[in-house]
Amino acid sequence: MKSGRIIVLTVLVILAISMSVAAKPTVISVGTIESTTNPATLALYKMAEIAEEKSGGRLKIEVYPASQLGNAIAQLEGVMMGTQDMFQGAAEWAAQFVPDWNILALAFTFEDQDHLMEFLRSPINEEIKERYRQEFGVRVIADNWNRTPRVLLSTKPVFRLSDLSGIKMRVPEIEMYLRVWEALGTKPTQVAWGETYLALQQGIVDAMEGPFDTLYGMKFYEVAPYITLTNHLLTACFVVINDNTFQSLEPDLQRILVEAAHEAGDYFTNLNLDTYEQDMQQMISEGTVFIQTDMAPFRKVARELAIKLEAEGKLTAGLFDAIQELRK
Repeated sequence: MKSGRIIVLTVLVILAISMSVAAKPTVISVGTIESTTNPATLALYKMAEIAEEKSGGRLKIEVYPASQLGNAIAQLEGVMMGTQDMFQGAAEWAAQFVPDWNILALAFTFEDQDHLMEFLRSPINEEIKERYRQEFGVRVIADNWNRTPRVLLSTKPVFRLSDLSGIKMRVPEIEMYLRVWEALGTKPTQVAWGETYLALQQGIVDAMEGPFDTLYGMKFYEVAPYITLTNHLLTACFVVINDNTFQSLEPDLQRILVEAAHEAGDYFTNLNLDTYEQDMQQMISEGTVFIQTDMAPFRKVARELAIKLEAEGKLTAGLFDAIQELRK
């Protein structure tokens, strides 16, 4: 009788341990370079909330904003090596690994947001994403995170192309940005995103460009009060994950994660649209001057640069024209 009780107790202990192990959630991390108040960070928290709810607590996502895990390139390399699970940011950060994504950083390639989305959903981009996964072990799980257009901020007003001549221009660590702004006549200087405010304040650079949705939160307008609405880039943001990490998830958690990333992308897009006018009015009230100008001369320079880049092998020959054909 006593041995029977011992067996029952042993079975109960084993069951309790098994249930405890089974109940332990899968935890994955995601990093971004955006500030804690940026729509991207808010959307990542929304993604974590959706994933936890849909999985019944089995999938938890830890969010690390404001470059806590390093700059964008360091985080992408971390995802490639598997030391970081996921990254959220502009897709062109990956262009140094998959050169055809340089097209996303080539100013004036896309006419509008719909044109960009046509490319992102096209077989052309699907092939690029698959190449990224196979060669670097990084899987794109969502690329519907649409942000506001990129614009030019400067310490002095820029009304025309000639006003850019010789100014010190902050650019990110993306070669295509360097090439574009050299072609437009500036003297580009690579400065980390988190150091840009100070660089403008100290006169290390005279101008920068960036997505509209970051300007108010990062307070760049305080030190560069002239904003020219160039809308030169329509930024595609993505969420990527180490492919081995993704494959290690149970199939239903893979599905839930992808769904959460896409739903959060829609949330991110709507946040950006909702805050655009609000941010603009707030910056105007604090002394910011907004400038609109003829962009035709800028577009001409960018088209000439595309031809050079294809000749150099920086882009697949015919890629620029293929993207233009998507609108016809």
